[in-house]
Amino acid sequence: MMVREQIRSDQAKGLPAEGRPAGSPTHESQVPRKRKIKRVVLIVLGVLGLILLAVLVVGFILFRQDLREARSRLASIPTTIYTSQYGDMQYRVVGSGPAVLISHGITGGVDQAEYLVTRWRNLKEQYRFLYMSRFGYLKSAVPAGATPRLQAAAYKDLLDHLGIERVTVVGNSAGGASAMWFAIDYPERTNGLILISSAVPGPQVDPIPKLVREHDFIYWAAVKSAPDMLVGLLLPKEVRATLTDDEKDFIVENAFMAALPISERTDGIVFDNEHSNPGVNDVPFERIAVPTLIFQALDDPRELRGGREMARRIPDSEFIGLTGGHFLLRHKAEIRAATAEFIAKHSDESR
Repeated sequence: MMVREQIRSDQAKGLPAEGRPAGSPTHESQVPRKRKIKRVVLIVLGVLGLILLAVLVVGFILFRQDLREARSRLASIPTTIYTSQYGDMQYRVVGSGPAVLISHGITGGVDQAEYLVTRWRNLKEQYRFLYMSRFGYLKSAVPAGATPRLQAAAYKDLLDHLGIERVTVVGNSAGGASAMWFAIDYPERTNGLILISSAVPGPQVDPIPKLVREHDFIYWAAVKSAPDMLVGLLLPKEVRATLTDDEKDFIVENAFMAALPISERTDGIVFDNEHSNPGVNDVPFERIAVPTLIFQALDDPRELRGGREMARRIPDSEFIGLTGGHFLLRHKAEIRAATAEFIAKHSDESR
């Protein structure tokens, strides 16, 4: 009797005879649900993995294509190797007229030196240009104890080898320090010194991260995925904000993509980061006795301060301030006209 009453009481409360709440899932019903959730999660992860793999494969294919084109472009540039007392020096001589030696910037080489004329259009193509790869770039060696001053001595050695008596020296960006030292140590070989967005005294810009500058794929991926980060190493945000889409694309293609393969320029980048750029602070500007023309950015406070200091300390100098940040964008015609006038005034033919 008591048993029946207990059963009826449980049923009245909605409890099964075993004492579980009515409708509660059994252990057997929970297992299939967990398996289903796990299967869905695995499918989603698998799909995401396949998408990531596809992106990496496509990215690597595009990278290999860009790297092949970069190597092909370099191979198409006729250059010569001079085995000097400072090691191998890669160079190229083009054109006729007053001799102009180009000391290129960071991530450069003989190709970047030539692009200062052919792509950036900062000089007229009416001179005998001597393009070279500075220490550590492309096929040029890095001698023991390399410094900007030693690089200047290497310039003089190459001029002797080529039988070129006097040159106008153009120093761009990180190539500025060695161009200045050439003018200081070899004034009898220097018609004039032109500094275009040269490295300047004062604090230096942040270097390209080691991982990026040493590996072609990582560098390529950084250019493609985060170009603003790299452009930010050279242009303050105030200047970046003024760039048009075409200008951004031009900078990415001609300042960064043109540096592929970066692995063949790594030693030069290290040399510039450790010696050329900081070495500008040790240049005795007062000893530059040759005529000097300085182009520097007005809208980059660091470059403007440094450029004005150089102009103040170099006795026979002219300072031309332009907007457009480190690349002096939108001022090619003005730079070409001023450099042409300067070279004509101070070249061998004018003496």
